[in-house]
Order: sequence, then structure tokens, then C-alpha cells
Amino acid sequence: MVTMSRARAVALATAVTLVALLTGCAGGAGGTAPLAGATGAPAVTDASGALPDLDLHGTGVRVAAVGDSLTAGGGRMLSDGLDANTWMTYARGDGLDYVGGWAKGGSTVEEQAAAVTPVEDVDVLVLMSGTNDVRLGVPFEQAAPSYDAVVGTIGAAHVVVAAIPPYDRDPAAAARYGAQLEAYVVRRGWTYVDPWAWLRDGVLFAPGTTRDGIHPTTAGYERLGLALREAALAVAGRSGTGTDGTDGTAGTDGTV
Repeated sequence: MVTMSRARAVALATAVTLVALLTGCAGGAGGTAPLAGATGAPAVTDASGALPDLDLHGTGVRVAAVGDSLTAGGGRMLSDGLDANTWMTYARGDGLDYVGGWAKGGSTVEEQAAAVTPVEDVDVLVLMSGTNDVRLGVPFEQAAPSYDAVVGTIGAAHVVVAAIPPYDRDPAAAARYGAQLEAYVVRRGWTYVDPWAWLRDGVLFAPGTTRDGIHPTTAGYERLGLALREAALAVAGRSGTGTDGTDGTAGTDGTV
């Protein structure tokens, strides 16, 4: 009886080990993947390995986004997922498919150029960056080649470069950078848009449109998303509509 019990125990342990090994192999094959930039549990992906927010199988205009926290939203990384303070939340759908890109809170355009990776078959790239260059005192002449690098990496059929919003901590510097960015985009033959016109009070945020002088309110993110949606659809030869949302707050840590 003792010998039989030991044999059964060995057999049971072997079976458990085999099941664990098989399960581990299946998981590594594509069930889940770590979420870039996240610190919690891994993000569940679909059968293609894509994050659930991506519209890789849609039939609309394929749009990629690159930028700082004004694009990444409350999660600080665009790969953390779309939220109420992510403009793409309001831009996607009804003929516009979000297919990837890269954005991180506090990042400069140089960091974005170094981190972004190619995205397949992009119709429109929406690039909105520069506030952190202003914050860190990076001159536009130094930042300019990184805009080219991002555009080259994504390889979109059309490029939309968005103006940066006001920066109430150094409004003159932000306005100067913005003017240089606009002139550069025009020379490159890309499309320049100012989706922030409605909240500008000279070189400052208009009262009630921001809580920190850097980020818009949640309602502002919705207006931003709808404006960038229109810009992307327009350069791709489409059109779209949208409405404003509810008020709220965005990040207040001094970076975007």
C-alpha cells in the first residue's frame, strides 16, 4: 500500500507539471502580452496580438497618433488604453480607425522619434508635440529633425501636424515655438491645423478651458478629438461631424 501511494503521488505530480508546461506554452503563443508602459496586470490582446483599443480590422480611414500627454491621456502612455482625456476616444469610429502610434506624458518630440515604431498601411498620421520642448527650453531648430523622423517612421500617406496649445507657464515661448512649427510644416508640405483656436485667449488659455494652464478640461479633449477627426478625414478626402462633451479635469503635474 505504501508503494502504491508513492506511485500515485509521483504520477499526479508529473501530470500537474505537464499541464503547467502546456498552459505556459499556450500563453506565450499569443493569449496575452505585457502592456507597454503599464505597471499593473498584462493587457489582454486579440488573436492578432493587438491591444483591444486598436481598430486594425476596420474599413475607415486608418489613423495613427504620436505625441505627449495631450495624446496619451490620463494613463500617461497611449498604450495604457484610451480614456476620457485621450482625444482619440472622441475621434475614432464612424469612418475613422485608430491603428496605433506612440505617446507618453512628459515626452519631447525627440523622445517620440526614438520610441515610435512603424505602423502598417497608415492613411493619416496625426502628430502633436512640442509643449515639453518648450518646457525644457529645447529650441525648435534642435527639435525640427525629430518631426521628420516620426513622419518617416510611420510612413503615412498624409501627415497632419497639430499646433500645441497655450502654455501658461511660458506663453511667449510657446507662441514662438508654434509659429516656427507652422512655418516648418508648410515648407514640408504637410497639413498644419490649430485644433485649439476655440480655447485661446491671446497666448493664454481662455478662462474655464483648463485647470493647470497646460492641459484642457475633459470637455476640451472631446472638442480636440472632434477637430482632429475632421482634419484627418479631410486630408483623406472624407468628412465627419461631432458634438462637445461634459466638463472635467486633465493632468496637473506640469508636463504634457
